Amino acid sequence: MEFKWLEDFLSVAKLRNFSQAARERHATQPALSRRVKALEAWYGVPLVDRSTYPVVLTPAGDHFLPLAEQIVADLYRSRREARAEFGTNGQAVSFSMPHSLAVSFFPNWWKSQSQQGELTATVVTADFDECVELLLGGACQFLLCYCHDAVPHGLDAHGVRGVQVGRDRLVPVSARDAQGHVRFDLVAGTRAVTPLLGYPRNSFLGRIASMLHAQMESYAPAVLRYECALVEALKAEALLGEGVAWLPESMIGGELRAGTLQIVGDASLTAPLSILLCWPTASGAAAHEPALRIWNDAVSAEPRVKAARAQQEKEQVRSA
Repeated sequence: MEFKWLEDFLSVAKLRNFSQAARERHATQPALSRRVKALEAWYGVPLVDRSTYPVVLTPAGDHFLPLAEQIVADLYRSRREARAEFGTNGQAVSFSMPHSLAVSFFPNWWKSQSQQGELTATVVTADFDECVELLLGGACQFLLCYCHDAVPHGLDAHGVRGVQVGRDRLVPVSARDAQGHVRFDLVAGTRAVTPLLGYPRNSFLGRIASMLHAQMESYAPAVLRYECALVEALKAEALLGEGVAWLPESMIGGELRAGTLQIVGDASLTAPLSILLCWPTASGAAAHEPALRIWNDAVSAEPRVKAARAQQEKEQVRSA
């Protein structure tokens, strides 16, 4: 049994609506519904009557509700007490982030923080929805994530503020063959079908990549050949010459310099990405002084980060 199943059940019990509960839990409705069903399977009886609108708890659900509330409250209380008594003197700062940012961005960013030598950084990697759950549940102090204007992350509704600490681009890439020729070049009017290496459509990068796929397919035929949520897995497939993948540019700098991968297509097939440091302003996290210093430094540096990104985008337009 997973702890988040109890939190999902409590949200449904409070709101009596799976869609609203999914928004509150920052999950998709199918995912939340699956987790509540998993809790019911573990408990052995139905807890929610889905035949009415709004939904209601079954008699077993009404019986289980106060116990679930007590379990969740006791666990959070115990965690607070343990951190206060046995923690690392308040010198640990915890982050959740996608694995790609943990590899390509976080090490250099953390090294640049003026107080990092005095602190311990704890990093948990997961997909975007799981990272948000960790942040909202208090399991970490910061979330580091990608952001794109066309794909709202919805964190504002949960009292989470984000500041830009970096930038990247999602770019289409293909391997080169033994003669140095690009295997799959996205050229308008081509009749050859391009194999695509994609992310699940309901993932953050998947939603952006899907828009770029649609843009490409307006002038070149394509077919999805491989799908995986891990950037590193798509990169490996692209290096094997299996198709075109949209990858964060920061993840492939070495391959681009070595010529094993090449950016294909034109500027319309790329997407600018902001990298945000997210802070749960409504949670009282500001009481943690080291984390507050990191946040204030990020807020102060944001204008410089944005200016550098604007200059980079101008240079990319001129070179396109």
